[in-house]
Amino acid sequence: MSKKALRKSNIREVFQSKARFFSILLIIFLGVCFYAGIKATGPDMINTADTYYKDQQLMDSKIVSTYGLEQKDLDKVSEDPNVKEAVGSYTVDVLEKKENMVLRLMSYDTNHSSPINKPLLVEGRLPQKSGEIALDNRVTELNKYKIGDTITLDTDKDTLKETSYKIVGLVKSPMYIDQVSRGNTTIGKGSIDLFGLVPKEDFSLEVFTEIYITYHNTEKLVSYSEAYDKQLEKNQKQLETLLEPRTKERFDQLKQEGTTKLAEGKDKLATGEEALKQGEIQLNLAKEQLQTQRANLSMAESAGQSVPNEAKEALAQGEKELATKEKELKENQKSLDKSKKELADQEKKLGDLKEPEYLYMDRNDNPAYSEYKDNADRISSIATVFPVFFFMIAALICLTTMTRMVDEKRGEIGTLKALGYSNFDIAKKFIIYATLASVIGSVLGLLVGFYVFPTVIFDAYGSLYNLPPVIITYYLSYSVQSVIVALLCTLVSAMVVLRVDLLSTPAVLMRPKAPKPGKRIFLEKIPWLWSKFNFNQKVTARNLFRYKQRMLMTVLGIAGCMAMIITGFGLKDSIGDIVDLQFYKIWQYDAMVTYNPDATKEETKTYETTRDEQTNVSHHIGLSQKTVEVLKDGYKKQEVVIDTPKDTESFKDFMVFKNRKTGETYKLDDSGVIINEKLANLFDIKEGDTLSFKAPNDKERQVKVSHISENYAMHFIYMTPTYYESVFGETPEYNVDLLKFKEKITDKEEEELAQSLMDTKKAINVSFTSKIGSAMDDTMGSLNVVVWVLIISAAMLAFIVLYNLTNINISERIRELSTIKVLGFYDKEVTMYVYRENNILTALGILLGSALGKLLHGFVIKTAEVDMMMFPPDIHPVSYLYSALLTILFSTVVMLVMHRRLKKVDMIEALKSTE
Repeated sequence: MSKKALRKSNIREVFQSKARFFSILLIIFLGVCFYAGIKATGPDMINTADTYYKDQQLMDSKIVSTYGLEQKDLDKVSEDPNVKEAVGSYTVDVLEKKENMVLRLMSYDTNHSSPINKPLLVEGRLPQKSGEIALDNRVTELNKYKIGDTITLDTDKDTLKETSYKIVGLVKSPMYIDQVSRGNTTIGKGSIDLFGLVPKEDFSLEVFTEIYITYHNTEKLVSYSEAYDKQLEKNQKQLETLLEPRTKERFDQLKQEGTTKLAEGKDKLATGEEALKQGEIQLNLAKEQLQTQRANLSMAESAGQSVPNEAKEALAQGEKELATKEKELKENQKSLDKSKKELADQEKKLGDLKEPEYLYMDRNDNPAYSEYKDNADRISSIATVFPVFFFMIAALICLTTMTRMVDEKRGEIGTLKALGYSNFDIAKKFIIYATLASVIGSVLGLLVGFYVFPTVIFDAYGSLYNLPPVIITYYLSYSVQSVIVALLCTLVSAMVVLRVDLLSTPAVLMRPKAPKPGKRIFLEKIPWLWSKFNFNQKVTARNLFRYKQRMLMTVLGIAGCMAMIITGFGLKDSIGDIVDLQFYKIWQYDAMVTYNPDATKEETKTYETTRDEQTNVSHHIGLSQKTVEVLKDGYKKQEVVIDTPKDTESFKDFMVFKNRKTGETYKLDDSGVIINEKLANLFDIKEGDTLSFKAPNDKERQVKVSHISENYAMHFIYMTPTYYESVFGETPEYNVDLLKFKEKITDKEEEELAQSLMDTKKAINVSFTSKIGSAMDDTMGSLNVVVWVLIISAAMLAFIVLYNLTNINISERIRELSTIKVLGFYDKEVTMYVYRENNILTALGILLGSALGKLLHGFVIKTAEVDMMMFPPDIHPVSYLYSALLTILFSTVVMLVMHRRLKKVDMIEALKSTE
C-alpha cells in the first residue's frame, strides 16, 4: 500500500465510522459549547453594562451635603486633577395627585453642555424649554401617561417655577438600570414611582442638591473590576481631603448668614414694635377726640339744640376709621407675634447649627448597580465548577470511545506494521480522526456557546434591568482552553492507548485479543442465592463482573450526568426556597417603618395614633437598628445590622430563631447575642465564641455569641436592650417600628397604609415584606433560567453518554450477540440480553449519581453564594425523582434505537474469523 492509499484510507475512516465520529464530535461540541458559553456569560454581562455606562457617561462619584452645595464647592471639586468633569445638579421629589404617584425630578441641561448621566431617548424628544418633561420609560408599563399628556405636580414656587409639565419624551437613565425600583423618599408613600427630567432653569433652589463627578483615571477601567473600585476609593479620599476646609468655611458662612438674618429680623421687629407703639398712641388720641365729640353731641342733644348732620356724619366716620385702625393694629400685633416666634425659632436653629456633613457616594451605593454585579458574579461562580465537571464526563466518554477505536483497528495496525509503515504513518489515521472531531466540535461549540448561552441568560434578566442587548464577545482564552482540553480528551487519549499497540509485533496485533477468561464471580460462591437465578440472570451477572472496566465506565458516566442533573434541579430548589423561608417563615412581620430622627413629640404622637387606628395592623414592636462592620484578622469585613427589640418577649411573634439542622428554637437573653448562620460561616464562629465589630466613629466592641440561627439574606446580630446597654454603655435608640397584619392586604391597601403613616412626618420610609420578597423572587427567578440551561445541557450530555456507552458495548460484543441470535434468540430477547446489564448499570449509576449530586450541589451553592446571601442546601426528594426519570427515559430511548440496529445485524459477517 502506497502512502497515497494510506492517506485515502485515513480520510475514508471518517466516513466509514460516521456514527462514532459524530458521537465524539457531539460530545466535544457539547462540552466546549457549555464550557465556553457559561464561562463567557458573566464577563459578557459585565462588558455590556460597562459599555452602556461609558456610552451614557454614568457618574463615578456623587457628593451631597446636609445644607446643599454651592458653586464654591463645585469649583473646588473641579480643581482636582483627577476630575474629568464635575456638574452641579438639582433633584427634588414631588407628589402627583391624579394617579397618586411620587416623582423624582432631576435637572436637565438643555444646552447639552454636561454629558454626565446622559439619558437614553426611547421615544419623542428631550426637554427644550420650561414646562417640558421627559418621563421615565417605565410609565408605559404603568399605563398612566403618554407623550403629549400634561402632568400636574403638587409643589411650590420655592422648589419649581412650574407646576404643570407637558410630556415630550420617554427616556431611560444609566442611574436607574433597575426595571422596577426607583428608590425611596421621605414623602408620599415612601417609594418613588418614576423619575423625570425637567430643564435646569425650572428649579428655584438656591443651592445644588448634588454634584456628579467623572474621573480621568477611571475612563479605561472596567466597571465592577477590582482596579476600578480601588481607583475610585483613592479618588474619593482625595476629594474628601480637598473639600475638608469647606466644612468649617461653610459653617462659618451659614453662621454669619444666620446671624445677619437674625439681626435684620430683630431690627425689623424693633421697627415694627415702635410703629405699633406709635400707632397705639395715635389710636388712644383718636379715641379721646371721638369721646369728646361724642360727649359734645350728647350734651347738645340733651339741651334741645339742633345738631348738624355734618357733625353726626363726622363722628360716624371717625368711629369707622377708629375701628379700622384698631383692626390694623391687631393684625400688626399678630404679625409681630409671628415674627417673634420665627425669630425665636431662627435663634434656636442658629444655636443648634452643626457643621455641614459632606457625604461621598459612588456607583456602588446604587442598589441596582450592585445587584447586577451580584447576579453576574453568581453566573461566574457557577461557571467555575459546573463546566469543569461537565468536561470531565465528556473526557471520560471520549477516552472510552477512542480506546474502543484503537482496539478495533488492531488487525489493521498489525498489517501496516508488517508492510513496513512507520509508527508515525500508522498513527496519522488516529491523529487526523481525533483532531478533526476535536477541532470541528470545538469550533461549532465555540460559535454556538459564545452566542447562545450569554443571549439566553442575559435575556432572562431583561425583565429586571434597563440595559441594551448583550454584547457577544469571543474570548481567545476560553477558546484556546476549550480546544486544548478537547484535544486532550481525544488525541492524547488515543495516543496513550495506541502506544501499547505500536510497541507490539505484527503477529500479535493481527490476531484478535483473547477473550476474558471465565471466572467464578462472588455470587456463585453463595449457592443458595445463585441457584435461584435463571439462565439469563446468571449470564447477566457474569457479564457484569467479567468486564469490570466497561461496568465502571458505564456507572461513572451515568453517575456523572445524573449528578449534574440533580445539581441543576437542586439549584432550582435552593433558589426557589429562599424567598419563602426568609420572608414568610423566618421574618414573621409584614412591614417595617423607619423613623425620622428629627420628628417632634407631637409628630410622634400623631404617628402612634394613626398607626393604632389602622384596622389592618394587629401587632407592632419598636426596634433599634444599628449598622456595624464585623472584623476579624485574615477575614473580609462584613456589614451587619444589629437588631435590638424593645420588648424581647414579644419579639418571638416577629422573628423566628432556630437551628437549621436540628430545628431547635432559641430566645434572646441577656447572656449573649444571636447571629445568622452565614455570618458565622464567613468568620468561622461557633456558639460561645466572641465576635468583634465596629460602628462608624466608635471604638471596637465585642459580644458573646450564644446561638447561631437560620437566615438566608443579609447579616444580623440580635441582642436584648439590657445586653445592648452593657456593650455600648447607653440605651438603644428605637428607630424602627415592625408591623404585623391581621391578614394579607392588597397592594392598594399597602400604598394607603404607607401614605397615612408617611403623612405623620414621623415615618420617613415604609417597606413591606411582600414587596421585598417579590423583588428578590424576580431576581432569583431570573437565575432559574441559568438553572434550566444547566439541566438541559446535562440532560443532553446524559443522552449522548448513554448512547455512546451502549453503542461501544454492542460493538465490542457483536460476535457474542450474533452467536445467541444464531442459537434462536428472538430480536427482543437479544436486545434484553444487553439491556438487562444496562438497566442494572443505570440503576447503580443513578444511586451513585444521587450521592455525587448532593456533594456537587453543596459545592456549587457554596461557590455561587455572595457574602450577603446563603442558599438553602436541601434538595427536594422530587428533584431526585425527576433526575432519575430523565436518566431512565434516555436509557429507554437509546434501547429503542439500538434495538433497531440489532435487528439488522449481519450474523454471518460478524461471525467470520478475523484470522
